[in-house]
Amino acid sequence: MAFLRVDLEEEIYMHPRQGFFCLLQTGSRYNSPRSKTSWKIVLWLRKSLHGLKQSRHVWYGTFEDLVISSGFEASHVDGGLFMLHAMDKGTIVAGVVLYDNNFLLIANDGLIGQIKDQIKMRFRMHDLGSVSFYLGMNIEPNREHHTIDIYQHSNIPTIVVKFRMDESRPITTPMAMKIPERKPNEEAGDPIIYQPMIGSFMYTMAATQPHITYAIGVLPQYNHVPSNEHMVALIHVFRYLNYMKDWRVRFRDPLRGALAASILGGGREGTLGCYVNPDYAGCPDDYELTSGLLITFG
Repeated sequence: MAFLRVDLEEEIYMHPRQGFFCLLQTGSRYNSPRSKTSWKIVLWLRKSLHGLKQSRHVWYGTFEDLVISSGFEASHVDGGLFMLHAMDKGTIVAGVVLYDNNFLLIANDGLIGQIKDQIKMRFRMHDLGSVSFYLGMNIEPNREHHTIDIYQHSNIPTIVVKFRMDESRPITTPMAMKIPERKPNEEAGDPIIYQPMIGSFMYTMAATQPHITYAIGVLPQYNHVPSNEHMVALIHVFRYLNYMKDWRVRFRDPLRGALAASILGGGREGTLGCYVNPDYAGCPDDYELTSGLLITFG
């Protein structure tokens, strides 16, 4: 419904759906569906609608203007992230994460109430309370131990069941040790099955399970003509998902200090580390270099 409450920037006209003029008041010269006049009438859109290319753009612009006028700054990394800094401009005291017409507020309880009141002055908003599930992710804060857990207890089992891998024997490694070289006369697998299996856990990797990133980087290279060996390697990943489906990412309180040091560009050394390991012609098919990447934070 958020798209229906923002003004369009362009002048857009729309042909009415068949039967629209029958709904107008009796006696109107446009109320006859057989009237030639009615077919020449177009509607001038005052607000955005679902399906328009402009809808998301104008909704984002409207929301951006609101939060920036409240003192927030847009992130240079993610367009859907807005941050509120303290008076000294060094510490982030609040954040707003926008996705479609849903958004998260991150701040202390008192400040969250103030931000909500400012947003409610512009939009009719439903307050769903403390977050526990968002975009397929389970979010579990623990105030006593100052931790936040993110996991996908509902999403991963759904993927495993969808491809009938729920009864497979779990395995403790995320990837086969070696992807064999493709042979010229080797029987090809079915890409119609292979590609949806790859795509099913792309979001799982990006959201809460970064340790399957390498597998997702290698196996999609064979999307067009996968071999049976590649299918076996893909099944290996599913068996691993079946093993670690209850795993979660935990953010602890000491991360707060590392985040502040990284943003300020000073403080403790080594809070953000990046390691790259090229494998030098590790691809068995074309002997191109593939790099492994490890980032440590805090």
